[in-house]
Amino acid sequence: MPRREITFQPGEYYHLYNRGVNRERIFFEPENYLFFLSRLREHLLPVLEVVAYCLMPTHYHLLVYLKIDDLSKQIMQPFGLSYTKAINKQQGRVGPLF
Repeated sequence: MPRREITFQPGEYYHLYNRGVNRERIFFEPENYLFFLSRLREHLLPVLEVVAYCLMPTHYHLLVYLKIDDLSKQIMQPFGLSYTKAINKQQGRVGPLF
């Protein structure tokens, strides 16, 4: 089934989530959760409000309120990449995390 293109609208709520590759862990140590939240603040808070979040060892969920109309790869991709690069370095691993 082809992937459907989603259009995000400002002023709306969205459930954003992501899971580790092969359902593997994305948080390895307690500090990883805090680092993830710091990356979230840096990359995403300029464009959205986090209403609620749930961070689990293998995946995360975010309930967000979109403030502007640009929730695109220019925003989400750097957020995921910054976290992935740091975790890969810390854990001595390579490749995608999500």
